[in-house]
Amino acid sequence: MLHEPELPGERSLGGAEWLAATCQIGVNRRVLDFDPYADAAFEAPYPFYEQLRRHAPVYRRSDPDYFMLSRYDDIVAAMSDPTLFSSAGGVLIDIDSSQLPRNLMNMDPPRHDELRAIATHGLTEASVTGLEDVFRTLTVELIEDFRGRGECDIVADFARVLPSRVIAEVLGVDARDREDFLRWNHAVNAGSEFTGDDALSAYQELEAYFRRVIEERHSTPRDDVVGRIFAAQHGGGGLSDEEVVGFCTLLLVAGQHGTINLISNAVIELARHPDQFQKLREDPGLLKVGAVEEFMRFISPVQGLARTTTRDVVVRDVEIPRDSQVLMLFGSGNRDEERWPEPDVLDLTRPADRTHLGFGHGIHYCMGSTVVRLEARVVFEELIARLGHWEVDEASIQRNQLIPGRGVGSARIRF
Repeated sequence: MLHEPELPGERSLGGAEWLAATCQIGVNRRVLDFDPYADAAFEAPYPFYEQLRRHAPVYRRSDPDYFMLSRYDDIVAAMSDPTLFSSAGGVLIDIDSSQLPRNLMNMDPPRHDELRAIATHGLTEASVTGLEDVFRTLTVELIEDFRGRGECDIVADFARVLPSRVIAEVLGVDARDREDFLRWNHAVNAGSEFTGDDALSAYQELEAYFRRVIEERHSTPRDDVVGRIFAAQHGGGGLSDEEVVGFCTLLLVAGQHGTINLISNAVIELARHPDQFQKLREDPGLLKVGAVEEFMRFISPVQGLARTTTRDVVVRDVEIPRDSQVLMLFGSGNRDEERWPEPDVLDLTRPADRTHLGFGHGIHYCMGSTVVRLEARVVFEELIARLGHWEVDEASIQRNQLIPGRGVGSARIRF
């Protein structure tokens, strides 16, 4: 039976100390009142996840009312059944998805499958791989901007900027629009106000921008992502202009969000794991084998997304009623001790395993995964080659989000 011991001196403890004390004592009301949207969970969610997996793998939270799944197998099973766990109601907890652009992420089959089949024409592995030299040039330009200073904010000076430039290249839009991409990305992804005034305004500007791009493609077709999707639209696929806009918006917003989180957190974790940092400096080839997959597993740049049940379902003897939101805790599944050996150990020599949840699972598996993998490899090849070694000022790290993404607002490094 779960007990609720008092925490000695709990009011005098700071965030990290309080978390450690809570988890050392075991399961109590604090752990079972886990709120992934609370600041206290941003820095160190993994001890909370472990307690959930052990004692409440199907956990119900109130105000707002939703469930969480924390075990890898349960998450995979749910994500594999879109007829039972639907995306149509949105993938963010307690957010009115009707205010957000309609796109593949919040669609179910059959329309989801029809659109995804067309969209894949625009984002093929061959077309992305062909951009490696461009990615590398953009990466080097940014590094050289701050290398001479001996220090930088890895988020503001690099991780937040590069994905905007990369996605502009992927989408084939004018390089002069990069600053707008960066501004829109920050408004949408930098915090938790997903439907706040700034975010909604950014979405409106984004949609207007891509409408103009599509109008241009009517008269001047180009061989880029937008052009290839547009060609598929007129090749009998039945893709409307609004659906092309939705896909481009998704690629811009979701693609940047995950990559910013991956780069920022990986830079931090390498500094915290000097043995792994040394291995990567000695053998950068690990980035072509399994290191990027291990970063994705260990960090989980996207920590969780929601689904809505279409009927009553029982998971591990817990009844989840119809029309319930269920948060899939990817970050917990990627640290599940029943799935991964030594899950809390960052091991960049771990055999490559793409069954992690870093890119999701099932029909909504991240369409931009090829871009993210290539970008991450190029980024760390160049950071290591040009900076060699870096240290993180732990006091400078500011986290701004856990769900949906492991967000870092600021982190200063010295090299």
